[in-house]
Amino acid sequence: AGQSTAHSIMVRKTLLAALLASASAVGLRVSERQKKERLTLTFVGSSKNATHYGDPADGCLKDETAVQVQGLGGDFCTPPCTGPLKSTCPTDVPKGVTAAPECALQDQGSGQGYCALVCIPGGHSGANQCGKATCKNVQLGIGICTYDD
Repeated sequence: AGQSTAHSIMVRKTLLAALLASASAVGLRVSERQKKERLTLTFVGSSKNATHYGDPADGCLKDETAVQVQGLGGDFCTPPCTGPLKSTCPTDVPKGVTAAPECALQDQGSGQGYCALVCIPGGHSGANQCGKATCKNVQLGIGICTYDD
């Protein structure tokens, strides 16, 4: 349960040229009872994803946004880049993924960087694997892992 927001993105480090689109959020609704000041929590959303960079069809983690990169098929959950230089990405990845999380996307409007699993299209081992996602070519043998729906 969430709202979608369109974001345009472009590549950092000259790796990827893209637009960021669609955001979703998961949350809890809290209602208060008058007696004894008890709170009743109603669960209104869930994520089957246990790690970052999951399939948006299964729900994104609360610090992630569901995105689709212009010109690429599929979508993925992406957290914002963090740290003192805003260049750090979470390293918890879905099972079977060996592609590297990198701060590779940027929102043109806000300048906020976003993380993606950077891969090598056509690769079959090592750092080229996207688990259940597929590696989509962005430019010059550089790709991003996305989930096909």
